[in-house]
Parts: sequence; C-alpha cells; structure tokens
Amino acid sequence: MIDSKTLFLHTKELSLLLVEDYAPLRHEMGELLEDFFKHVTMASDGSEALEIYKKEYEMGGNTFDIVISDIEMPRMNGVELSKALREIDEDQKILILSAYAEREYLLELINLGISQFITKPIDHAELLGALWNTCRKIQKSEAQQNNLSVIPLSNTYNWDKEKLILTNEEGEVILSRHEQNLLALMATRSNLACSNKDIIEYFYHNGLDLHEENVRNLVFKLRKKLPKDLIQSLYGMGYKLVPFKM
Repeated sequence: MIDSKTLFLHTKELSLLLVEDYAPLRHEMGELLEDFFKHVTMASDGSEALEIYKKEYEMGGNTFDIVISDIEMPRMNGVELSKALREIDEDQKILILSAYAEREYLLELINLGISQFITKPIDHAELLGALWNTCRKIQKSEAQQNNLSVIPLSNTYNWDKEKLILTNEEGEVILSRHEQNLLALMATRSNLACSNKDIIEYFYHNGLDLHEENVRNLVFKLRKKLPKDLIQSLYGMGYKLVPFKM
C-alpha cells in the first residue's frame, strides 16, 4: 500500500477537479485531497464541472491533471462529462467513483479509455492507490513527451542518464565516478544481467580502470546508496538492476 508521504511527493505540484453531487462526501474528499494536491477545485455536478474545465482551458490552454467524478449526478452524469472532457483533451486522466448499482455504465466508461474506478463507499487506501497509479502514468507520459532523461528507479529514487545524477526525496545522492558509471551501465541494461566482464569492458571504454576483484566491492558500495533489492545478484551471471514498475 502506498504511504501518504510518498504519494505527496508525486501530487504536490498537480491540480485536481472533484465532481460529486453529494455535498457531505464532496467536502470530506475535498479536505483529504487538499492535503496532497497543489490545487483542488470542486463541482456539484457534471454541467458545473464542464463549465469550470472549459474556463480553465480557455484562460491558458491548461486542463486539470486529474478529474475525479461520480457517475450519477443531476444535469450531466459522469459518462456524459467524461465524453465532453475527452473532446477537449483526449489524454485527460479521469477517475470514476462507482457504486455497485451503477455497473451498467462501466463498459461505456471503459470504452472511453477510463480504466481506473474507485468503489463507493470510499476506501481511503483504495483512493490513495488509484491516485498513485494515475500520478505515475502522468509522470511517465510527461517524460515521453518531453524526451526527458530521467529514469524512475523506485518510489523516490530517480536516475538522470544524461547528467549521471541520482536523486531521492532529499536531493542529490552523491556518487563516486566509478559508482556513476556502474549505475549508468546497469540502468541502460535494466532487468538484464551485467557480468563482471561487461562491467570491466564498459569502464575501459569510458577511460576507467577496474579490476575484476574490485567489481564486487563496487557493487556493494553502490547498493548502500540505493533502495534495498534494486540491484540483484545472479549466481554465476553477475548483477542486474530491477527498477520500480509504473
């Protein structure tokens, strides 16, 4: 289960639109979400939400990072709202609040590309998990669009393959030149074994000397600066990097 601190690191710069016609639930969820997101806007039905969304878009071409919407609402329901939002931004991330009795809507929503549903009554852990999955998709999408060089290694560790910089929630993790090169090699061969020979040859081509008897000690030193089990030993084969899967 995702913890609140880790989730906040990925939501703190994002905006969210919450659409829920039942006022007590809307305010309860709004108070919770405001602890995570930079901006939280609330609407009481689909029609109001669409008006807010269009105004935001027309002002600067921006939309909300995430929209959470109920299905059954007056004036415009969640299915109609989702269709309208997708006409404005086909990549809009939408989470749907769904009661068991509303299952007849689910297939239509899935056909709209909405695969994330949160069941009612709202479970705190399920809500945070859904937000976590959505935020990771947003980050992956932004990285692809901007051709970023940053590779997520875990919940909080990232590797910049161009600058050879490792960071976590506290900032840069200081690596020696040998540690930088070892991580650079393993990150390019994610989930593939790197033998001692592979590592030594990579160092040689990068102008660094590394003897076979020193490989194990170098891996040990790098492991101490990374999350547990990120680097795995493969008996008779070498080592491999196993990053977090989005």
